[in-house]
Amino acid sequence: MLTSPLHLVIRFSDTMFEVGDVVSLHNEVVDKHGSVWFGKLGGTLSLSRIEMLNKQVENKTPTFLYLVKGNRKKSTPYKAQIVAVSRDFPKKEKALIPSYYAEKKLLKYMNAWVKVGHIEQVEMADLKNLKTINSIFPIEETLVRSSSGYFLVHESKSIF
Repeated sequence: MLTSPLHLVIRFSDTMFEVGDVVSLHNEVVDKHGSVWFGKLGGTLSLSRIEMLNKQVENKTPTFLYLVKGNRKKSTPYKAQIVAVSRDFPKKEKALIPSYYAEKKLLKYMNAWVKVGHIEQVEMADLKNLKTINSIFPIEETLVRSSSGYFLVHESKSIF
């Protein structure tokens, strides 16, 4: 049984849909409204994992979304506090979704939504104690080895 909190790592791209600086576009919404919904393309999260993340948030356990931009060899990581996670399009909070999702007709491709606060750039070294829940490798190595679009991670104190 894991005792450390779970966090979510999602890969993203600024170039795939020519939307510009994805992080800045999301942070503009945070600056205006206090939080923003980040849509996740591709495979979705299981309901049990969504429930686990939301339960941590409810219990006031710091729970983070790590966004990783770039290719497997050169990645730029970001971090934001998770407010909520959902599979459903947040209809009642459309103001919290950057306009490019609708403009580029991307809404139908989003299979999960993560509501977060301000997104800040961090160093890859800040992720060194994160391990995916189903791997012995640190997330830095998993990002190179796997093409998966997201990972559930926990903090693991290094034994080295």
